[in-house]
Amino acid sequence: MTDAFGYRAVFSVLLPATNAVMEPDMAALRPHDVTNQSYRFPFPGLPGDVKDLSQLMESTQEIVLACEPDRIVVAYSPEYMSDGVNAASQLRRFFEERFEIPFTLASDAVSEALKALGATQVGIVTPFLPEANRNVSSYFAAHGIPVVGEAGFSSAQKGRAYTARISEAEVREAFERVDTPEVEALVQVGTALVCARLVDALEAHHGKPVVAVNSATY
Repeated sequence: MTDAFGYRAVFSVLLPATNAVMEPDMAALRPHDVTNQSYRFPFPGLPGDVKDLSQLMESTQEIVLACEPDRIVVAYSPEYMSDGVNAASQLRRFFEERFEIPFTLASDAVSEALKALGATQVGIVTPFLPEANRNVSSYFAAHGIPVVGEAGFSSAQKGRAYTARISEAEVREAFERVDTPEVEALVQVGTALVCARLVDALEAHHGKPVVAVNSATY
């Protein structure tokens, strides 16, 4: 339900306790008369599967509804998991079974954005290790979007809040590495990795669409 400040909409945003990037990204993207109410779930380490992830999220099931939001925004995507397509489906079912209001998943948002752009070959930048990047590539390939270049930062191995410490300069350099002539669009996944604020400059520099997960989700 709307309220005095969220005259147009109130969003409950569900995100990991260690994610220090998604909230300021969405604050910058927020339209007038829309409010973002953030609810954080414990994040002791990178979940290996959706069962582990859903157990972490369960503590927030009641409080995300306390402000009577119009939509739940899930600021976490499981593309890095083995069989990411199935993992995303499981996460979607988790929310369908527990909530009657609309919700948005970050994992759905990026692939839908790329389909809207008509991009068929992409280069991706992630905060993940090579093995997880291969899972991300498989996820997009399953949606008919081949990944022809990838770059990661292995942040999952360096501490829970490390991803948010990766600099804008490092992200720009990673995009330089994945941008090849066959790439039609550049993509960033990992909601704790800085990118949304760089999109305009990256598109001007590379001459190609850039889909940042936080922008697409919001």
